[in-house]
Amino acid sequence: MSSETEKPKPAANRATRLTILCRGATLANRQSRLSSDEPLLPKEQVRLRALARSLRLFDSVVYAPERAAAETAAAFSPEATSCPALRDIDYGEWAGRTVTEIAERFPEELQRWQADPTSAPHGGEPFEAAQARVSAWLEGLHSAGGNTLAVTHAILLKLLFLHVTGAPLASIARIDVEPLGLLALTSDGRRWALRSFGPGLPGSDEAAD
Repeated sequence: MSSETEKPKPAANRATRLTILCRGATLANRQSRLSSDEPLLPKEQVRLRALARSLRLFDSVVYAPERAAAETAAAFSPEATSCPALRDIDYGEWAGRTVTEIAERFPEELQRWQADPTSAPHGGEPFEAAQARVSAWLEGLHSAGGNTLAVTHAILLKLLFLHVTGAPLASIARIDVEPLGLLALTSDGRRWALRSFGPGLPGSDEAAD
């Protein structure tokens, strides 16, 4: 019989499940304007209730500080908390302008912004800086455990998708994310794995019409 004390087996790491949800549609979506701090369109409450019923319960809910994200998160939990790292990109002088107006008034700047992730011709935040910010938040959640919902904006879902998959940041223009689209991830404590990426409900693209 061995006299050595049997060492306890290490406890298995609790898996971390993270669902990143694009906030619901606003008037800015309908008008193709670069703006995020607006209320949701009235019909989004109906879609939100349907989505909340279709998803499993979450242990915690966090959201970007803008109004549309807060209203979206409220459909899932009255105890949701604001997370500054999930805030929308700062569009600088282009905030509130339509994409059509930007293309007409600043065609060269727009082309440079779309081609170079480090550029910020609008005087706001470059894609590269926004990805670094939200990726740092993501990488800090490996050991969180449980099932978390994070509500943010379409551009942040794109940046996180590219980070997790290792795709080049310059390919961001080839990704479309509609209101209430979602990115589902799992972590084993060391790396994030992609579970799904797409619309949260059938017909989600109709919200911006």
